[in-house]
Amino acid sequence: MRPLAAGKDGAVADSEGDAIATGDETLDVLVVGAGPTGLTLAAQLQTFGARLRIIDRLVERGRESRALAVQARSLEVLDALGLADALVSRGNPGARVRIHLDDAVVDLPVGDIGAADTRFPYVLFVSQAETEGVLGAHLAAVGVTIERGVELTGFEAGSDDVACTLRHRDGRLEIVRTRYLAGCDGAHSTVRKGAGIAFGGGAYPQDFMLGDVELEGPLERGIIHAFTGRRGVALFFPLGRPTTWRLIGIEPDGRERADREPTTRDLSLAELQAVADAATGGRVRLHDPAWLTRFRLHHRQAAHYRAGRIFLAGDAAHIHSPVGAQGMNTGIQDAWNLGWKLALVTRGAADPALLNSYEAERWPVGRFLLRYTDRLFSAVVAVARSRLATALRNLLLPHLLPWLMASRSRRARLFRFISQLGIRYRRSPLSREAEPRLRRGPLAGDRLPDAELTRDGHPTSLQRETAGPRLHLLLCGAPEAWDDAPVPTLRAHFGDLLAVHRLTRTPAPGALVDPAGTAFARLGIETAAQYLVRPDGHIAFRCAGTDLEALRRYLERWFPMPYHPTPGPG
Repeated sequence: MRPLAAGKDGAVADSEGDAIATGDETLDVLVVGAGPTGLTLAAQLQTFGARLRIIDRLVERGRESRALAVQARSLEVLDALGLADALVSRGNPGARVRIHLDDAVVDLPVGDIGAADTRFPYVLFVSQAETEGVLGAHLAAVGVTIERGVELTGFEAGSDDVACTLRHRDGRLEIVRTRYLAGCDGAHSTVRKGAGIAFGGGAYPQDFMLGDVELEGPLERGIIHAFTGRRGVALFFPLGRPTTWRLIGIEPDGRERADREPTTRDLSLAELQAVADAATGGRVRLHDPAWLTRFRLHHRQAAHYRAGRIFLAGDAAHIHSPVGAQGMNTGIQDAWNLGWKLALVTRGAADPALLNSYEAERWPVGRFLLRYTDRLFSAVVAVARSRLATALRNLLLPHLLPWLMASRSRRARLFRFISQLGIRYRRSPLSREAEPRLRRGPLAGDRLPDAELTRDGHPTSLQRETAGPRLHLLLCGAPEAWDDAPVPTLRAHFGDLLAVHRLTRTPAPGALVDPAGTAFARLGIETAAQYLVRPDGHIAFRCAGTDLEALRRYLERWFPMPYHPTPGPG
């Protein structure tokens, strides 16, 4: 960023004399990047009433569909915003994968793969463009404008705020001051580079081809077709819009370019057809492409997700192989973890040390997923290129995969990993197991499981009742067990920051009722217990019994001031 100088009238100009507009108000958060990560972060900040702006250098939202799957945990996040059903209606929750080997075909169900404690027990196949569209429409409805054609050109972080220079599409420059800067601006992040944060890793040596196309051939619609034989590797995804299919394949001759960048020449339909022919034996004909491109896959992670008042999330913080459909979903989870913490700190309701937990919780998740996707992707490529490995795969997979997927318990374990429902923060400084300890159930740091409940005779669910811009305290057990607990004192001290719910097996006015005992069983409750649920749906604190003193001390440590959220536009 070029140095700034103050004029005689207090206006700001750069060293070359160009006029720069300045805002009168300091933002709470400037979100850079309007992909799924930035949109999710902006949506959560808005629910807390944070003063925010969200900018993106692109004049128009990208129409190309990059990520193609939304995992169950991301759908739970969107459900907390009231958006999950709209997205599910646009996608395919019941897709199957058909693996075409050289001498066999194996079908795998990846739709309803098995999970009892979520409303979304499937992988939703839907384009990233649809996900961005749903989030963007939500922000517009609540008064948050996505400022497109606005680019962050530099910033200077001070002790109290960050001065950011923005360039508008008409060339106008603007200085914006914000308490925190969130870089959700992708793999080539201006925010990450400006903060001087290293982005270690590398690129896979293979070049890939991608095309959103129509095709003629014997591929059943609504199914993911994977061709991984000796002749080539090609994946056909049922896209829907803007075309029926997406094809991703490795260069037909398997060339590796470890020592240089991948070719930048345009991809032709004929070249993509050659990939399809090599993998399928010439069984499909491609036509009417909407998007053709070459790309190189990278595996990188930022050394840190925070540098003072600067935060990174999504592809700005980590990029990896698309194996397992984790990339976009991990970015959404980054944003969901960070947003409520930034909002409560900027509103004065939380100790600033709360922000340290973002990197403590999310950096290990990024590292684990990077290693997992890297190893799995490398294994897939190695098998596809080795004649011996290909022969063994053709012999074993037709028998092994059906056996693995036949067991509901095995499917459920696999689903918890892929769906990100199993991500937990047990080692976080925010996670507290207090005495007397519960012997069963999810631990502090784990995601709160869902269960069907009723309130005053109306159906509801545990996760929906504990969603919203506040902490949620579940007082579990018989209603009379809590008669002497100092609940009014807690409510008076912590204000609207704390919502208190009674979870019981027997009907009581205003209580969450679990007549089948499902929620009690999933939470490991025998008599009485207390669970404090964070705004992102993870458990912050839990213990058995009705003594609330340990809970009070925990709340005073992290949330010393009362809070009254005032949702509104950015």
